[in-house]
Amino acid sequence: MKKIIKQVKTYLPFATNVFQKNLSYKANVIIFLIGEAMMLAVSYYLWRAIYSSSPDKIIKGFSLNEMIIYVLVSFLTALIISVDITYDISNEVKDGSIAINLIRPISYEKRMLFQAFGNVMYNFLIIFILAFIAINILFYSYNGNINIVNILLYFVSIILGLLINFYFSYSFALLSFKITNMWGLSQIVKALIELLSGALIPIVFFPKSVQILFNFLPFSSSIYTPTMIYLGKLTGVSLVKAIALQLAWVLLLMFIARTMWNALIKKLTILGG
Repeated sequence: MKKIIKQVKTYLPFATNVFQKNLSYKANVIIFLIGEAMMLAVSYYLWRAIYSSSPDKIIKGFSLNEMIIYVLVSFLTALIISVDITYDISNEVKDGSIAINLIRPISYEKRMLFQAFGNVMYNFLIIFILAFIAINILFYSYNGNINIVNILLYFVSIILGLLINFYFSYSFALLSFKITNMWGLSQIVKALIELLSGALIPIVFFPKSVQILFNFLPFSSSIYTPTMIYLGKLTGVSLVKAIALQLAWVLLLMFIARTMWNALIKKLTILGG
């Protein structure tokens, strides 16, 4: 326990520094929220048009009200697990600052993890809490009840999704040790993740064979799984399997990240001064 407390004290300043930096750039948050609000509005009217043109009130197990909640919760889930550190690591390689960071007597992985937590902490306190309360009120107005167990399991699933997202992002960012410019590749990967994670369209809307593939990949475990748990669409054995798969991906991606680190750190080309 003392070792854990010491580790937290060592790396916590990295999280607080990121949190304070985000606080100083409030305009970025406002612009981001405006952009996301426009995307949510487009999604809302799109799904309304789809349901109004369909003879069925239930499509793929979703009513219109459930689809509205799905869109809102998936957006909020994507926001809270957003720990993309590709830009940070790539910049350190470009400007040469990574050379100094690597000789410091601290773990580079843990440092990046706590920096990611700084972003999570900021998004949670500034955006998530109020938005989540509003979604719960809306959910209650639609269904007349709220399942507390589903909410608790949703937060457990979010934590696992956060770790999945971090270790995937960290592994991908380590490629910047060999690839000079990561911007184009990162944009392609980001677009693919939005599709594969169920953030744009629920995975249940895809053909069965595609669903099997998407559900197996780690991306659905980071957004689709927590959202479906919140909605109560995953119960019993399916719920246990989904959380077990999340945990398995955390361990596997952690192993991949550390294996890549050990392989790539042996020959690192730094572009900066």
